[in-house]
Amino acid sequence: MDPGQDLPITGVCVVSDPGQCPPNYTLIDKTYDRPEDADLWKDGFFTRRVMRYLCVERQVPTQSQDVLVDVTLINERDPIPAGFTVVEFTRDTREKATKKKCLCVRWMVPSMTNDAITELIFLTRAQRRAPAGYTLVGELNNMSLCYKMGKVAFSGGVAGAGATHTVSSSMGYAANPAGAAAGYGGSSAAGPDLPYSFNPGGAHGPPPPVPPRPPPAGQSSGTRPGTFERTLSRTGGAVHALSGIDWKLSAKYQALMELQDVTIPFVKGKTLAEIEREYTYDFAVEQTVSRTATMS
Repeated sequence: MDPGQDLPITGVCVVSDPGQCPPNYTLIDKTYDRPEDADLWKDGFFTRRVMRYLCVERQVPTQSQDVLVDVTLINERDPIPAGFTVVEFTRDTREKATKKKCLCVRWMVPSMTNDAITELIFLTRAQRRAPAGYTLVGELNNMSLCYKMGKVAFSGGVAGAGATHTVSSSMGYAANPAGAAAGYGGSSAAGPDLPYSFNPGGAHGPPPPVPPRPPPAGQSSGTRPGTFERTLSRTGGAVHALSGIDWKLSAKYQALMELQDVTIPFVKGKTLAEIEREYTYDFAVEQTVSRTATMS
């Protein structure tokens, strides 16, 4: 990796004591735009001082080590967004990490993304816009949280590791599944954390062909090959999960295809006067019953 390239964030935690920042973590105790306290906890009047500070770990990740790819802030009662986890407690004292707001982070293995968050900063209330290259997340204790994205290069685990690669993701990363397989030296393995491979064929060619279906009862095996077998011949044996399935319209919907000259009945609109005249109700019966009950 280029020494000047920002390292991706591989760990995030909150501590209640600045002196308890974990080893290899960086304490974020000052705001980015001016040297003010970056305490995440808003203290009330006549209460003891409570401190919360964000700490991040940056390093060259291994293939199986998660990197930070997204950050968001939600209210305490809001549901956690899909794919995110909450930084709920402090690392040193296991107390509540934030007040009124929750810090949510999303992790991803390096083999699934080209980009990761390399820096988290806080801005004072006077700074309303994120600096160039940063994305504004939201407000926490009158400070604006921002992050910066950078490229990911990981090391170890497979041949050709360290080479950057691109894959598709729900966060808008560049899509290039073929390049992802090439980034692993042509191997079809996409990493130990993935239950599937980017390219099932890989460098070993297409998957073996599916055996032809047996002929129907009463039909000789020497008859002309059907659509399924001809498809196998054209594609060199490469098939997918739906190969050989006959596509046709269900019989229960066939009648709908045969409908012709369908006449839609005319619905006459009514004026307000017509509606009131037709559906008016004077509640005479209810009033009579009410008067009778009162007199008795």
